[in-house]
Amino acid sequence: MKTKLSLLIALFLAVGCVNAQDIKVPSSKDVNKATTTATKQVTTKADLGTLVTQLTNNLSDKAFTTDFLKKKDSFTKTTSGTTDAAGLSTSLQTLQGGLAPNALDKGWGMAKTKWLKDAKTANDVKSVAGLTQTLESHISPTVFKGDWQKTKPVWESALNTLAK
Repeated sequence: MKTKLSLLIALFLAVGCVNAQDIKVPSSKDVNKATTTATKQVTTKADLGTLVTQLTNNLSDKAFTTDFLKKKDSFTKTTSGTTDAAGLSTSLQTLQGGLAPNALDKGWGMAKTKWLKDAKTANDVKSVAGLTQTLESHISPTVFKGDWQKTKPVWESALNTLAK
């Protein structure tokens, strides 16, 4: 009985050794390098001017005032090339001012004063990214174009990266 048990254990060990795989655990240096590379790739692709432009382009014409619609092409061209926080904050304030009153939800009335105050003093991309998130969250879903629901998760992810 002991012999059979020993043979059975030996068989299991032999099978286990044959099927065993070497698992290579990356070093902390490799993990840090990969994290830094991934972060650079995300933030490089996720410049805030482009994200504000994407938001603008995903709104239907009924979301805007007549005056803003006349300037929309110029606005998106300028905004997509803007990289500094002050310029982005100004663009965001312009976008907000160009939204028709019915394009914003009822909660915007309570948030608007603080948002405008914060937008006037925003001095870094992180702050402006947060302002962009707040504005988008108050835009009525009915004024977005149909593709926005597909685009929004990627847009939000990029914006969240910049807001950290």
